[in-house]
Amino acid sequence: VGTSNLTPTCQTYWLAPPKFQTHCSTGISSGSPPMAGALHRRLLLLAVLTVSALLPRAAAVRPFVLVLSGEDFLKDPSGAHPSLPSADGDSEDWDDFADDSPATDPLLSPSSWIPLLDPTTPSPSGDQPDPPSDALFVAGVRAMISAASSGDEAAFSTASAQIDAAASGGHPGAQSALAFLSGAGMTRPVSRSRAFLLHKFAADAGDLQSKMALAYAYFRQEMYEEAVTLYAELAEAALTSSLISKEPPVIEPVRLHSGTEENKEALRKSRGEDDEDFQITEYQAQRGNAAAMYKLGLLYYYGLRGLRRDYGKSYHWFSKAVEKDEPRAMELMGEIFARGAGVERNYTLAYRWLRLAAQQEQYSAYNGLGYLYVKGYGVEKNLTKAKEYFEIAADHKEHGGYYNLGVLYLKGIGVKRDVMTACNYFLRAVNAGQPKAIYQVAKLFQKGIGLKRNLHMVMIIILLYQLLN
Repeated sequence: VGTSNLTPTCQTYWLAPPKFQTHCSTGISSGSPPMAGALHRRLLLLAVLTVSALLPRAAAVRPFVLVLSGEDFLKDPSGAHPSLPSADGDSEDWDDFADDSPATDPLLSPSSWIPLLDPTTPSPSGDQPDPPSDALFVAGVRAMISAASSGDEAAFSTASAQIDAAASGGHPGAQSALAFLSGAGMTRPVSRSRAFLLHKFAADAGDLQSKMALAYAYFRQEMYEEAVTLYAELAEAALTSSLISKEPPVIEPVRLHSGTEENKEALRKSRGEDDEDFQITEYQAQRGNAAAMYKLGLLYYYGLRGLRRDYGKSYHWFSKAVEKDEPRAMELMGEIFARGAGVERNYTLAYRWLRLAAQQEQYSAYNGLGYLYVKGYGVEKNLTKAKEYFEIAADHKEHGGYYNLGVLYLKGIGVKRDVMTACNYFLRAVNAGQPKAIYQVAKLFQKGIGLKRNLHMVMIIILLYQLLN
């Protein structure tokens, strides 16, 4: 419904969609027609899940229910806490808490199948030579995908044996895949205990998918401390790429099945440059339509609708769009130069483009400008001006403005540290669907900063976020 001035005695409510089931981004439906053979059904399930896991992800966060009362707030939230971040705005991750656990690049998860299907994606091992278990894992996964697609049970068993051999060699991705097979009873007897042990080995080696499986297993056993620890690591990994644009995509829900019928529209829109809608947009862009130019740049920048991420093409179309005074493209140009995404990093040019976007009332660009002033990138460091820019964004209902003001008050950057005010801004950002704010509110509950430590509430926030997105 909205927020008022948040004090320890007020309540804040978020309304969920009337039927949240319609927002679940699941690959299959329980209404799917029966198929001959249990194993064949499982092979098809694996194929669907594989495809859905590899689809591009990006969209704004949907609202969900969250009710806070005076009981949730600490009586004295201003007291020192060992997990309170420092007020050093020069730290590399200026908006994160002071945790010892390093953030992980999601693409470097050893279980990621993307490098196996997309040769342009760098290998998780980087320039290091691949160990023998890698070859077994790659061959096994590719053979498994082929077998699952065709329903070839014998080929699937052969692929499973290759993955088993890779797992025996200590490959975390293979251990994670084998844990799934053991838990589902595919090509082997069902063994929950063996699946759990394999997930534990893989998670300890940094495998993100096994961390997710373990976290849920801990949650089911009401082991909230262990579950929240793993979910926090996963959240940090998902938010490593700090974008300063208006609505950085987080997930793009794609429903592959609707009841008993395949969602042909969703699949068609994942065909990349072969998609008819893409070709129409491209034609419009070539004819000089600024909005189409911006849309093409966005598709390539984030790798949406089945397209491979291509910073060169995104820069080309954003450059064309800014020639026609498209303010949204100006903001993205600012981000491109701030991040060095396909171009040499240049904070002076980043400031220039963000400034031009802000002058054309693209109010979300004020968040990028404020960030540059916090860090002193391309401009002289000025925390007062940074706060002013964040306030302008917040005054125009930009969720990034709420979030960034929350960070300033939480860390005491240019202002007196005020955890209650920080909570206020974070909750407003959550209400507006800002994904990093959802993470921060969960972290406040986990650490007991401003809000009473409540691991059960953390789990509720995490699970509702996953269900609705």
